[in-house]
Amino acid sequence: MKIFQFNETKDVVKHFRSEDAVDIPEVYHAKDVRAFWVSNVANIDLPTVEHMEDYQAKVIRILDTAVDYNINTLFFQVRTTNDAFYESKLNPYSRYFTGTEGKKPPFDVLAWVIKEAKQRGLSFHAWCNPYRVSLNGNIPKDEYLKTCDDLNFAKRHPELIVLDKKGAIILNPAKEEVKQFIADSMVELISNYDVDGIHFDDYFYPYAGLDDVYNDLHDYEFRENEAWSLGDFRRHHVTDAMRKVYHAMKAYNPKLEFGLSPFGIWKTKDSDPKGANIDPRCSESYYGQYADSYTWVKEGIIDYIVPQIYWDFGHHLAPFADLLDWWVDLCKDSHVKLYIGHGAYRLGTEGRYLDPEEMVYQVKYANQHEVVKGNVFFTAKTFLDPDKAYPGMQRLKTLFKEEE
Repeated sequence: MKIFQFNETKDVVKHFRSEDAVDIPEVYHAKDVRAFWVSNVANIDLPTVEHMEDYQAKVIRILDTAVDYNINTLFFQVRTTNDAFYESKLNPYSRYFTGTEGKKPPFDVLAWVIKEAKQRGLSFHAWCNPYRVSLNGNIPKDEYLKTCDDLNFAKRHPELIVLDKKGAIILNPAKEEVKQFIADSMVELISNYDVDGIHFDDYFYPYAGLDDVYNDLHDYEFRENEAWSLGDFRRHHVTDAMRKVYHAMKAYNPKLEFGLSPFGIWKTKDSDPKGANIDPRCSESYYGQYADSYTWVKEGIIDYIVPQIYWDFGHHLAPFADLLDWWVDLCKDSHVKLYIGHGAYRLGTEGRYLDPEEMVYQVKYANQHEVVKGNVFFTAKTFLDPDKAYPGMQRLKTLFKEEE
């Protein structure tokens, strides 16, 4: 089935740099995983637990909505800014969880959330950000660290942090102590909670780039391989950290899964023949966040990958179909499961996302491929209070209910 641009001329949507029309299958192929992210940073999807009854009611609403949509998996954020939404001896309770960093909730709330999810038949993956310490640079570094609990690793080790160009703080990915701390934190989490896996999002080296003073250039001067460019050096350390987490988790429990959700573009074909057939002006996570998802898949240091392909079929730079095709080709000869990250929150906004069928078309197009094992949607809020997205979300709901 052909689809059309949402413009005055209603042009047929074609593959990038091609006269071939994008073909949407009529048939929907159900996959094993239907999921959404529950985003807790800045309290996007859930409030703090300061008003516990309200918090619990909202959690129950999310879980019941998942069941209503035939969603079977949650990616629930439990580590937002070098903190914890769970009992930990390594990380303080999050300010986005209890209202004040380090403040203890009245009971083990995450254990309760997991129990409620499992009672509804939902798989639970603990979504963590490995490096981020602060969301922005609105508060100067030293002042922000004063607001952190004494248990916060960044506060205890200010020598192990760097800043982005806007002043936001992250743990220095080039430090061995940072890598070990991240791996230890993940092992602590999986050893104390009934999670099905650990999930990292797309924030590795910061999107804004590193600060001119507080950066990793001193570490680069003493790199172990003099032939490395600065980019090679940074990618090495990010990949090494992911590898350490994977092996630490497998040593503890081989059945638990480790997955990553990178920015949806590794490279473009113009910068690398192995890249995606999209516009060369697109951002590339290989160079921007030093996230070498190609190598992660080829080396097999993850169990699944969820590329964030948040662009629509008609996007003029990074059309959905061409990116989807690239990820399918990457994963087809590996053991790494491919789940597609969909930008459901964009329904009803612009371009082809004005078409209520856009999300259904994305799922049908993706799921025609055997290598695609599931679909993940950002974010829970869109399922609960769809607003402009409502018509499109209702169509997605109808599609998923076909399986019941």
